[in-house]
Amino acid sequence: MKFITLAASVALAALSLTSARPMLQARQSTCPVNVLSCSSASSGVDSCCLPTMGTLLLVQQWYTSLGPSNEFTMHGLWPDTCSGGDGPSDGCDSSRDYTDIQTRLENYSGPGASIMDDMNTYWGSYTGDNNSFWSHEWTKHATCISTLAPSCHPDWVQDQDVYTFFSTALGLRQQYDLYAALANAGITPGSNPDVDDMHAAIQTAFGVDAEINCESGALSEIWLTFNVQNQNQYVIANALSKGSCSGSISYPEKSGSPATVPTATTTTTTTTAATTTTNAGSMTTTEASAPTPTSGSGSGLPSGRQRGSCSTNGATVCVSSGSSDQYSKCNSGTWILNQCKKGLVCYSDTQTSTHCA
Repeated sequence: MKFITLAASVALAALSLTSARPMLQARQSTCPVNVLSCSSASSGVDSCCLPTMGTLLLVQQWYTSLGPSNEFTMHGLWPDTCSGGDGPSDGCDSSRDYTDIQTRLENYSGPGASIMDDMNTYWGSYTGDNNSFWSHEWTKHATCISTLAPSCHPDWVQDQDVYTFFSTALGLRQQYDLYAALANAGITPGSNPDVDDMHAAIQTAFGVDAEINCESGALSEIWLTFNVQNQNQYVIANALSKGSCSGSISYPEKSGSPATVPTATTTTTTTTAATTTTNAGSMTTTEASAPTPTSGSGSGLPSGRQRGSCSTNGATVCVSSGSSDQYSKCNSGTWILNQCKKGLVCYSDTQTSTHCA
């Protein structure tokens, strides 16, 4: 069974933040271990532990004028009922109907690195008004994800729910790379694949099937379904529908340039250790698979751009300790490149910890 933790899974620092919202009485819920939403055991489980609607749909789109030419971009992360029913059209919490999501993300000072570059790259609006798009997705969909409610998290800081929603969705998008899944099966833009072959490619890559949707015979969106356990672990599941595509479809090329990944000078390997999971509000940390030192790191600590999967959530590794402001961070099971604040440089502290100074 595959699962990943929330994208904002990091060790919380002691924060003092004045909030415009009143103080919330946090619910001290102990989540049942490994009870999956929509399972027979999920009935009656606290809504801070399992989403009340049951499932979440990761909706990735193929829009020819948006994003890199070799990447799907985000439409949304939508809560659905266990039987596939939609949530309310106007959201679930009018007190959090925000119209300034871009500003909230830009000003967010809680745990987690900035995601604005990824938001603009992988969650763009075809109208050019990203803030309106993000605000719509937040109000209509995110406010219906009960596990994100501020009252569920004792250490909640202003807009942590907003950050967690969008960073989680981006982490899932990266973890479940649809372009790579199709390309590995020889299905690339500019072709006219049979949709059955696309379903088979996704099944091979992720172990489950997806919903594949078309507009006017051309690929438009692919939906992946997730159940939830332990509040913030997303478990991929089979889609309830095959989608609207049938037969041979158009998989059009994009107008943008391909996304490029800097070439590392060394290859990073990992060693597997015993796994211990600790839940603290909205964070989950996993002590396992620490990166081993890359060659030439001198101090015996790891360095260099880390790639691929990882399992020590929140672990950080400097690209070049003492000389570079970039560091890799284990975010939702995948290494993501981050950057220190302006004027700061990354320094390695331990096998899985860094600081910027």
